[in-house]
Amino acid sequence: MVEKKKAEPQKEPRDLRYRRQFFPDAEKLVFDTNRKGFVPLPILLRKLLRHLSAAELRVFVYLALRASRYGICYPTLEEIAHEIGLNGRKNLTPHLKSLEAKRLISTHTTGGKKFFLVHDPRVGIEHLAADGKLREEDLFEINDLCEDLGQQPISVSKKGGRSPGP
Repeated sequence: MVEKKKAEPQKEPRDLRYRRQFFPDAEKLVFDTNRKGFVPLPILLRKLLRHLSAAELRVFVYLALRASRYGICYPTLEEIAHEIGLNGRKNLTPHLKSLEAKRLISTHTTGGKKFFLVHDPRVGIEHLAADGKLREEDLFEINDLCEDLGQQPISVSKKGGRSPGP
């Protein structure tokens, strides 16, 4: 006779336990990610924060919030500048160029319309590392986070781009 194992009740996630314990009204205060209107930001983005100005971060987050699941969006420059509080496109353009130079976005203009492709932060991290703008300790921390997330580590060779993977 085969013994049936009783299903053990699933343990409540630690963060949910903390939330219930320390923030009893949290249910009314936090965004429910099961509803529409939620756009994830990659966790690795936090490792780029020190390499972005406040305005660059605002522009990047705005574009990420506007991007479709394919990473593309096409707001007008005036719309972006207005929504993030910059006074006109002349104040926006340098930040867009900087984000492109840091390989966090790509742009393409056709028929008078500008399209934006929001990159995975890994692309920007690889670029910074290849250009020698990341310290070895930074790359170690980033790869530690990649391991925690179950992602491939970022390996780069100076000025040569990505090293070939296994």
